[in-house]
Amino acid sequence: MTATTAPIDDGLPAGATRTSAQRIGSILLVLAVTGLVGFLAVGQLRGSEAFKNRLQAENEGDLTRILAGLTTEADALRDEISNLKLQLVQLRNSQQADSASVAAAESQLRALRVLAGTAPVSGPGLTVRIDDPENALLYDTMIDIVQELRDAGAEAIAINGRRIGAGTAFGTRDDAITVDGISIRAPYTVNAIGPAATLEGGLKIPGGVMDVLSSLRGVAVDLQRVAKLEAPALTNPPKFRTGKPDN
Repeated sequence: MTATTAPIDDGLPAGATRTSAQRIGSILLVLAVTGLVGFLAVGQLRGSEAFKNRLQAENEGDLTRILAGLTTEADALRDEISNLKLQLVQLRNSQQADSASVAAAESQLRALRVLAGTAPVSGPGLTVRIDDPENALLYDTMIDIVQELRDAGAEAIAINGRRIGAGTAFGTRDDAITVDGISIRAPYTVNAIGPAATLEGGLKIPGGVMDVLSSLRGVAVDLQRVAKLEAPALTNPPKFRTGKPDN
């Protein structure tokens, strides 16, 4: 028995030749190239019938090379779009980072203003009340009290309602302690804004300021943790000038 092989259907109409099939393939290739050109150069090739006619005149090999070149350009464009999208994301992230930097700078500025005493402050803290009927307390001991509170984390300090800043000067005049040239007298009320327990612990360090105060004749000290204290801004805050570079 002899095997027979059915003729292969090449998809051509009856009577069509191989040349016709190649012609159809070329037409499809022209359409593909033209379509891709339209994708890449829409607006530049608008109404370019002559360009389409030139493509139709090219042989199949040339059309294949043209299509490959245009495909490469399309891939390059897609890569460029991807890069631009990535740059946009990076820009947005950079803007968020800039916002975070601004927030950090503003926070630091607020902290510096508190330290300089140019801004009023309120919050929980410790009140130190000192009775000194015999004026045994000297200004240098008051400086020690302020320094101990600062070392313990006080954000702001006021004595008898007067804010203590980084440049506050203590002294003595007529048996009275002076703060920036203003006399203050007992009883002294020292308000320190900050972590009350830590502030109290700082004052009670063995050999510290509380031991010094307890050794002074007639001096009595009372410590109170308070939920909310207020410290006003300095009466005469420092003035800052901004330098400018020489042109």
